[in-house]
Amino acid sequence: MIIGSLRAQLLYPGNKKNVTDEEFQRVLTTVNLPNLIERCDGLDVEADWGKILSLGEQQRVAFARVLLAQRPYVILDEATSALDEKNEAQLYETLKNTSVTLVSVSHRPHVVQYHTHVLVLLGDESWQLHDAADYQAET
Repeated sequence: MIIGSLRAQLLYPGNKKNVTDEEFQRVLTTVNLPNLIERCDGLDVEADWGKILSLGEQQRVAFARVLLAQRPYVILDEATSALDEKNEAQLYETLKNTSVTLVSVSHRPHVVQYHTHVLVLLGDESWQLHDAADYQAET
């Protein structure tokens, strides 16, 4: 989390500038933070967001960044570790319904359903690549 305005926080690290306040609100609602702008007294209030937002809220803000940036690829590393399964499922489902190519690292086996492939790293420095549906059926 950067120190700065909520607007800057949501646009970090890119420089996309043509985002309307309505689009910010729509994306925050999508990531289950519908009252964040109001709660923080607007998009332009500067704060240390790492101290204001819970870890789960920080993770949802990170997903909002992903949705606003509209990049072709997203790499997530334990991006939902502080979220309950309902919020986690909603965020992964939202990403699954975009055109983004998603690569994620997770210790939660149920996130497999939001991916097409699973790369399993074995303890002996080897690995195995599985079709996600096959992997899910096996485990």
